[in-house]
Amino acid sequence: MDSGYYTINFMSDMIPEAIDKYVEEHSSPVSELLRELEKETAEQTDCPQMLCGKVEGMLLQMLIKISGAKKVVEIGTFTGYSALMMAEGLPDDGELITCEVSSKNAEIAKRYFKMSPFGHKIRIELRPAINTLRTIDDGTADFVFIDADKASYVQYYEESFRILKPGGLIVADNTLWSGRALDPEDSESQSIALFNNTVKKDNRVEKVMLTVRDGIYLIRKK
Repeated sequence: MDSGYYTINFMSDMIPEAIDKYVEEHSSPVSELLRELEKETAEQTDCPQMLCGKVEGMLLQMLIKISGAKKVVEIGTFTGYSALMMAEGLPDDGELITCEVSSKNAEIAKRYFKMSPFGHKIRIELRPAINTLRTIDDGTADFVFIDADKASYVQYYEESFRILKPGGLIVADNTLWSGRALDPEDSESQSIALFNNTVKKDNRVEKVMLTVRDGIYLIRKK
């Protein structure tokens, strides 16, 4: 990483450590605040590897800038790293709604949102994501990031498609699941494989799967 803080292992089992490090070194640096958040996530949470990491965060931010998105919905806040990365890419009047069910994670995220110059763009909803999604009108979102419980990925996808404008983007994380999506045996792997196949067969969208970190499915609504 860019500093001497904790380095969380963001690699999937498929990416050699040297390549992972090289990719990070050749990507833009992140702010001191985000490095502090990474450190606290490593110290205070049970699964710090759930944090999206610098490279994936920069990709999300760049996609938002390139697409001109103004309204973003995030399914799965965790400690707020990805939300802050995406908020930085939004215009000043942009809006990011982020969904979280863990009050502990939400409290960490809220503190960092308050400290960030981009935090005023973020609204956190502390309840099941599906409940929040159902309050959002059809065709009003520009960009949706899915990174939450895998069993609900297909349900999240259908709701995300509904709220998305034509030409809008869905980004789904963990779609390779360390390679286990290729031969799914456990329930989470099976959920990811089901989601991947659902998107693959959906003619309403254009899509490309990327081997970034643990797999990203980039999906555009026609």
